[in-house]
Amino acid sequence: MSNTLKSYQLEIFGNQYKLLSDESEQHVVQSAQVVDKYMKEIADRVTNKNIQRIAVLAAVRLASMLLYKESELEQKQFHEKELIALIDRELQEDG
Repeated sequence: MSNTLKSYQLEIFGNQYKLLSDESEQHVVQSAQVVDKYMKEIADRVTNKNIQRIAVLAAVRLASMLLYKESELEQKQFHEKELIALIDRELQEDG
């Protein structure tokens, strides 16, 4: 991330959006593509094609994925700390 805002023109679910971001173009485009993908997948499965409803359902799906990944990371960090503590205890016993 840089401190310089850049303007991007993106298409999501058939609509054009102007977005200001300090992220790289690749990151912004990939993010928009993910949102577009989930909105299209949801639209194919629901009968109510209200764009706001589809956008909210896509946001909930993405939030759920984020929470899962955060939980997964916390578990890995916890296990890493346990392993480091175990190694430290073993080193102290040998020393």
